Amino acid sequence: MRKIFLIITLFLSLAAQSQPDFNIQIKVTDNQVEITDRSIFRRLEQDIRTFINNQKWSADKLLEFELFDLSIEIIVSTYDQTNGSIGAVAVIQSRRPVFGTNYNSILFNFRDENFNFTYVDQQRFDYSDGQFNTEITGLLAFYCNYALGLDYDSYALEGGSLYFNKAAQILSLAQGKGAAAGWTAFGRNLRTRYNLIDNILNERFRPIRKAYYIYHRSGMDIFYKKPLEARKQIFKALEEVKKVYTLAPNTVMMLMFFDAKRDELINIFKGSSAIEKPKAVEVLNELDIANSSKYDAITQIQK
Repeated sequence: MRKIFLIITLFLSLAAQSQPDFNIQIKVTDNQVEITDRSIFRRLEQDIRTFINNQKWSADKLLEFELFDLSIEIIVSTYDQTNGSIGAVAVIQSRRPVFGTNYNSILFNFRDENFNFTYVDQQRFDYSDGQFNTEITGLLAFYCNYALGLDYDSYALEGGSLYFNKAAQILSLAQGKGAAAGWTAFGRNLRTRYNLIDNILNERFRPIRKAYYIYHRSGMDIFYKKPLEARKQIFKALEEVKKVYTLAPNTVMMLMFFDAKRDELINIFKGSSAIEKPKAVEVLNELDIANSSKYDAITQIQK
């Protein structure tokens, strides 16, 4: 009987150790590439999935229902069959569950215009903290850590610092390797990995990290039972976002926040009172002026 107990304990221990941290969805879109045999991209999908699942990213031991929800779509624009060089755009999205509901709230919705790397069949995906072995593992590790940082920030005030610092280390290592596009401070595009790290760890932009916490823990997580109070807390979160807007209205942090939250905010305030709606529209129009027309949907009469 004792042997059976030990076997079961060992099995459960091994299962816990092998439990991945992410509920990961990987898609490689290859319709822009003229190539007869597209199986190389299916193997790339599988290799990325295996790589992410085989790493221990979080400092916590997670149960299956606690896995972090992450999706990565790699849109390939160029592929050199002779050396495996791939030019691509990637869309990375992470989500977290809202307490008491089946709804998942988008935390991160980012388009990386410089997701370029080399991949050949049967390539090894080696990675460890403090090393930058290949561009593809560096890119994946950067975004896994960044997504974790946002997730932990949404549960505890600045709770994701460990993971943002790991992402910052990857950025530094990439720069030491020659820094391909996206890792450096130079360039016209605000949506770069450099700016993501520079902003999230910048003292001036700390209010937006507080906003993520208030928005989710004090707002979304009580929405199912206290919608009026939840909306008040979400307004408070927007007040924190406004502090960053006042300092740097065109920062990537502003773009990132509203790329993730725009549609959700519209739906949240559609259900608010006649007094709250115009206030919400005014604030959102100011903070996300490029998309101000979209917030008109808040005040439209529902048929």
